[in-house]
Amino acid sequence: MPRIHPFRLAACLCLGAATAACTSLPGSRSPGVHMLMGEVAAERGEFERAAHEYRLAAAASGDAKIAERAARLAFDNGQERELERIAHEWLVRDPKSEVALRFSAVALLQLDRRAEAAAQFARLVESAYPTPGDAFIALNESLGDLRNDTAAAGTIGLLAARYPAVPQAEYAHASLALSAGDSPTALAAIRRALALKPVWREARWLEARALIAGGDCAQGLAGAGALAAESSDGDRLLYAWLLAACDRQAEARPFFEDLARGTNARAEALEGLASLDLDARRWDEATNHYTEMLATGRNTDRAFYGLAVVADRKGEATKAIRLYARVAAGPRAIAAQLRAYRLLLGQGLGEIAARQLDEFIATAPENRVATTAGRAQILAELGRSADALALLGRATAAYPDREEFRYARAEVLERSGDVGRAVAELRQVARARPDDATAQNALGFTLAEHWLDLPEAEARIRAALAARPDSPAIRDSLGWVLYRRGRSAEALEWLKRAYANDPDPEIATHLGETQWSLGDRAGAEKTWREALERSPEDAHLKDALKHHLGTPP
Repeated sequence: MPRIHPFRLAACLCLGAATAACTSLPGSRSPGVHMLMGEVAAERGEFERAAHEYRLAAAASGDAKIAERAARLAFDNGQERELERIAHEWLVRDPKSEVALRFSAVALLQLDRRAEAAAQFARLVESAYPTPGDAFIALNESLGDLRNDTAAAGTIGLLAARYPAVPQAEYAHASLALSAGDSPTALAAIRRALALKPVWREARWLEARALIAGGDCAQGLAGAGALAAESSDGDRLLYAWLLAACDRQAEARPFFEDLARGTNARAEALEGLASLDLDARRWDEATNHYTEMLATGRNTDRAFYGLAVVADRKGEATKAIRLYARVAAGPRAIAAQLRAYRLLLGQGLGEIAARQLDEFIATAPENRVATTAGRAQILAELGRSADALALLGRATAAYPDREEFRYARAEVLERSGDVGRAVAELRQVARARPDDATAQNALGFTLAEHWLDLPEAEARIRAALAARPDSPAIRDSLGWVLYRRGRSAEALEWLKRAYANDPDPEIATHLGETQWSLGDRAGAEKTWREALERSPEDAHLKDALKHHLGTPP
C-alpha cells in the first residue's frame, strides 16, 4: 500500500476523511487503520508497534498479502516475537502456507526454540522442495546468515537425523556446525556425508577445513593440498589461505604470488599477500598490495579496510578515519565504521563522529543493531556510561527481542562499577536462552572476572565450550576461570590456543597474567608488548604492564 504521511493520517483519523487509504474511524479498528498506524510507527522507528499493528491488520482482514507484509516488516526489523505470533496466526488461517511456515521456523530459531523450529523445518522439507536433498541445500544457504548460528546448526542436526540416507543433510549440518565453531560435530557429519557420497569435492574441502579448525593442520592440509593440485585457481587460493591459517606463511606466499600474476583470482591473491605483510608489520608492502587490489576494481571494501588498518597501526589517525569511512558495505563495514567513530571521538570530534555513524545506519539499516551495540560499548570505554545506557534504553525499546543490547548493557554496567546489575542482566539472558553458548559464556566470564561463584562460572563456560569448541573467546574464558581457580598450568594451554586463533588484546592480557603467575616474566612482558603494538589504546594491556613492571608501557 502507499505510504501515508503522519499528518494525513491524523486528519483522516480525526476528521473521518473519506479516502481510499482510510475508510473508517479508529474505533472500528479496520485493517486499513491498523496498516496506517503500522506505517506511521515504522517511519518513527517504533518497529515493535509497527509489527503489532500489521499483525492486527492481517488478523482482521485474513489477507495473506497483508500477513506477508506484516511478517516481512517484523523480520527485517528484528521483531522475532511479533514475527512468531504473525506466522502462527497466519498458519491457523492457512495451515498450508509455505511462506508462513518459513517465517515461523526462522522466528523460532532466532528465539532459540530449537525443537519447535526443527518441527517447522521438517514440514518444509516434506512439502516445499522436490526432494529432501534439495531442501537441505537450500536450508544450508538460507540459514548461514542468521545470527543464532549455534541454533541453526543444532536445528539442522536434529532434522538431518531424520534423513540418514541423504548426504546433503549431513553436508548442511556439517557446514552450519563449522560456521558455529563446532568442528568436531562438523567433522563427524561430513564424514557421514562422504560415506554416502565418496566422490564429492565440496565435502572433501569441508572435511579439510573442519580438520584445520579443530587443530589438525597436518591432515587437513594434506587433504586440501591434494584437492588444490587437481583443480582451479579458486581451489589453490583456498589452499593458500588454509596454509596461512596454519601459520605456514612461507608456503602460502608462493601460491598467492602466482595467482596474483593471473586474472581469475588476482584481487583475492593480492589480499592474501597484503594480509601476510600486515601480520609481519611490513607496512609499505601491505600498502602496495592493497593499492594494487583497489586497481582491480574487485573487493574494494576489503582493500580500503586493509589500507585503513595499516594507517591505524602506524598511528596515522586522520588517514585511517578517512579510509575506514569508505568501507560502507561488506562484512567489514560495521567494524570499520565503529573504528572511525572511536578515532573521531578520540580527536574530540564528537558531532562529526555521531553524524557519520548515523549516516551509515541510515544507508544500511540492517546494520543498526550491531552498530548501536558497538557504539554504546565505545561510549562506555570512554567513561560515558550514562550516554551509553541512554542509547541502549532507546535501542531496547525499539528492538526488545535483540539480545545484543542486553550484552552491551551488561558490559556498560560492569564498566561503570555496577557489577550486580550486570550479572543480573546476564542471568536473565541465560535463563531465556539456556542453550545459547554466547549467553552462558558471557555470564560465566563475568562471574570469573569478579571472583563470583567460580565453580558456577566454570560450569557455564564449559557448557558453552561444548557447544562451540573452536571459539577463541570461550577458550579464553575457560583459561581465565582456571587461572582464577589457581590452576595456572592448565589455564596456560587454553589461553595459548585461544591467542593462536585470535590475537585479541584481552586474551593477550589473560595469557600474560598466567605466564607471569608461572614465573615466565619475560614471556609475559613479550606477550603484552607485542599485543600493545597492535592495540596501542588497550587499557587492559597498559594496566598489566604498569602493575607488573612498575612503569607505564
